[in-house]
Amino acid sequence: MTRAPAGRHKTVASRVLALVRLLTLFLTFVLSLTLMPALQPGGGGAAAQTLANGFTLVGDFRGNGAQQIASLYDPNDDFGLRIVVLDRGADGKFTHTEWFLEGANHFDLSRMKPVAVDLNGDKKTDIAVLYNDGGFTVHMVVWLSTGSSFAYTGNAGWWRHTNFDWNRAQGVLAGVWDGTPKTGLMIPYQLDNFQLKFLYLIATGSGLLYAGDGGAFDSGPGQIDSSKARFLTGHFTRTDGVDQVAMIYQYPSFQIKVHIFDPSPRGLQPIGGWPGMWSSPTGFFDMTKAKWAAADVDGDGKTDILTMYSYGDGSTRVHLLSAASSFALRDVSGIATFGPGTLNWSATGLVAGDWNKDGKADAATISALGDGTTHVGALSNTGTAAFTFQPDSWITPPGEVQKLACVSCWPLNGMPVVAGGPSPQRRPLAVKIDNAPTARPHYGISQADIVMELLVEGFITRLAAYFHSQDPDTIGAVRSVRFSDRYTTPMVRGSLVFSGASQLMEGLVRGDIERGAYVGVSPQLGQGSTFYRTNVDGRVIPHNLFTSSQALREATASVGGGGPVDVPRWDFLASANHADTVGGFIGSIPANNVLIPYRLDARVLYHYDAGSRTYSRLQSASSALNYVPEIDGMNGQAIAARNVVIINTDIWVTDVVDDAGGAPSLDMRLTGVGKASIFRDGRRQDGTWSRASYTDPFVFTNFYNQKIYLSPGQTWIHILPADWDVPSS
Repeated sequence: MTRAPAGRHKTVASRVLALVRLLTLFLTFVLSLTLMPALQPGGGGAAAQTLANGFTLVGDFRGNGAQQIASLYDPNDDFGLRIVVLDRGADGKFTHTEWFLEGANHFDLSRMKPVAVDLNGDKKTDIAVLYNDGGFTVHMVVWLSTGSSFAYTGNAGWWRHTNFDWNRAQGVLAGVWDGTPKTGLMIPYQLDNFQLKFLYLIATGSGLLYAGDGGAFDSGPGQIDSSKARFLTGHFTRTDGVDQVAMIYQYPSFQIKVHIFDPSPRGLQPIGGWPGMWSSPTGFFDMTKAKWAAADVDGDGKTDILTMYSYGDGSTRVHLLSAASSFALRDVSGIATFGPGTLNWSATGLVAGDWNKDGKADAATISALGDGTTHVGALSNTGTAAFTFQPDSWITPPGEVQKLACVSCWPLNGMPVVAGGPSPQRRPLAVKIDNAPTARPHYGISQADIVMELLVEGFITRLAAYFHSQDPDTIGAVRSVRFSDRYTTPMVRGSLVFSGASQLMEGLVRGDIERGAYVGVSPQLGQGSTFYRTNVDGRVIPHNLFTSSQALREATASVGGGGPVDVPRWDFLASANHADTVGGFIGSIPANNVLIPYRLDARVLYHYDAGSRTYSRLQSASSALNYVPEIDGMNGQAIAARNVVIINTDIWVTDVVDDAGGAPSLDMRLTGVGKASIFRDGRRQDGTWSRASYTDPFVFTNFYNQKIYLSPGQTWIHILPADWDVPSS
């Protein structure tokens, strides 16, 4: 199913010691045995610590005719898994029961795409999870309901595919799709060129039969961009028979259409063709501000659609798109309204189900609060045009609150989110910054959340700075894009900012942008007015291209990147004031001085200051090793990093020339597993890094398979060849 990029690079494997290769293989093997099926991160890497941070599903898990809420989450943020079922009582309150618990180092929540489905025909809803094994392999693993617990059926799973890009799967849908009548699963799968397929699996009671890569539906190229679609299942146009798929799709000019796909001998077919069941007016609906659920609200036997919509004044409304009205949104006042500031939309999910067996669905809001608790609010169906809201129908019990990691914090630096400040859902700026000696000092760098230093042609270095929580007035000098930027920008949902690119690289970047991997801002992409050249510090071309965060945000919005994004959270401790050994630092050793062994005119030193719990940074400017402190040219502020991270991986010379001087570019492996060292609090912890795909952040673990947490603040990351050692003292 995948379309893997062609390999046209010439390896320099001879640079890498055989012992390091064996170690990497050994680590991969050990991790594959320890975890299910390998420790690799994504979407924040098992970041859930309270029920609302996990996956919430609705089904009749007890098999008693009512529906319940099930949540899959990682209670201790240690790659464990807990599944809790919430039942609503006659008093309107929810009570919770633990149905499954697995300890540390077994499951990575960030690699799961779950669905509630009765797989064995016993009238009790089970759970199936499309699990990302890393690379292009996936499993479908299953938990069968006993009516009071979930029985895990094993790591082998019910289905496996070895050429499947998990990131292209837009979730998993469950229903009865043919007349057998066997329960089946549909996977909306995005191919290149805006081509979408619905892949089809049929439940046999003890396994899943795959209908093949041809799928049950193929849109053909240029038809569907799944990033603009939301998929739901139910009986949308009839009360019985096989299930249907609803696709709510964002069209230009803020118009949406509701399409219903009906199974047929020719596969899924859109009812009424592409005009859809209902089209909104233009300028009416922004899909990025909506969350969705499907259930029979009015009791007519047909599935209705609910959406929870965030308005510009800070209010939230729940709207009903009724099957009886062909899914037209007629009453914009909503069936439930939350005033400005009363509901945190970005931290709240919406679910719907028939909690009390009256044939009419109710709903619930599930919110993650900044104190580490989940609050469930009950939306009760009154049979009228409005639902009644009962807040705090369930709250995380005090004994279950876990606060090792930060909760209400910026995802890329772990610092607290300040009320009234910028939104953590704004798109980060991923800026490529020159690091030649003649391009120093850097401007704006002290306000970056994360800075990566990466090797480029000639084994010189450039920086990739990620600006999210702060807005520097001056950023520079901006330089051209390289292979590594294509691999790192998607993990922050970033706006890639660069000065230019070779013809080959420009084509690759434009392809990434078209696929929705990130947005781009560059003079070469048409945003030349966003940048300016200056002779500050005596600079000359090409070391003098500058910009500002305000200009970059305006340009980002102009290319379609101004909407909210969910930036995967890195693993940060709740506070910079903590014991030295917490967060995976058991067994660490003192290390106040760190040397990054770049070539002589780029070599880096870090010195730890115990008073501020930060690292100063110095870099050589010539072969004479004349180390110069890293001072931000914009504000005169010295770099004070909380964390220094070393990622060792495979780096090789390619036959691609991006440099005007003709030097061949470097490429590197930034997914999988490898050696890592983390410097924090004046200590060194060696371990491993892991990453399942380019959309996932890095996760770090020590040799006890405990996750390593970073301290809140700025992080500098160095990506080095696998055989490079980093001395410290």
